[in-house]
Amino acid sequence: MIKAIIFDLDHTLFDRYATLAEVAKMLRKSSLPVNPELNDKEIAEIMIHADKTKVYYGWDCLREYIVNETNLFTEKIEGTDYSDFVFDSFNYVAVPFDFTLPTLKELKKQGYKLGLITNGIPGLQQNKLKLLGIDSIFDRILVSGEYNCPKPQLRGFELMAEWLNLDPSEMLYVGDNPVNDVDASRRAGYIPVYVNTAGYWPRPDIEQCKYQVETVAEIPTLVKNINNK
Repeated sequence: MIKAIIFDLDHTLFDRYATLAEVAKMLRKSSLPVNPELNDKEIAEIMIHADKTKVYYGWDCLREYIVNETNLFTEKIEGTDYSDFVFDSFNYVAVPFDFTLPTLKELKKQGYKLGLITNGIPGLQQNKLKLLGIDSIFDRILVSGEYNCPKPQLRGFELMAEWLNLDPSEMLYVGDNPVNDVDASRRAGYIPVYVNTAGYWPRPDIEQCKYQVETVAEIPTLVKNINNK
């Protein structure tokens, strides 16, 4: 019996691609050497494609693609300049999915405990939650940077189960990352649900999970079906 639903944040509860389209407008005004021949739409397309195809292999892979295989910048940038800019921009803009808050409210109304496990810097992730208007709806929130347990480490999943006083088998974990969300939660004993934000399974080296949805709007029905079996 599922008693709690635990969520990832990025790509799961907020529209990261729509957010990146807004960040693209901010990139032009930054100190980075953005190609002046590109318009905002073209910049956004490059950023979104890179995120969709490379981020699941890590930010180093994404940066290498941006720097070496696109014309986004007129000269090479070093280190974490690009990711630092994107992360900082997320302090100011986060575009929600229309269905996120109604879905969370519906699950809460049905009596399920709600949790969030997300990688990242505590202040940044907490600020995203405030921008999205969902910071107060969860029973527990775990930001990996606060507890030094980044996914795919299992400690964050174990802590959440302890905090909610549930067995992991009673908990659904919903996320978009095959490694950090699906495989890690499965190894922790949760029932994983893959959110197909990218439109495909981006890590063929990782076993897919039984339950897959296009958006979290499908979660209330999915939980009901699982519990009725």
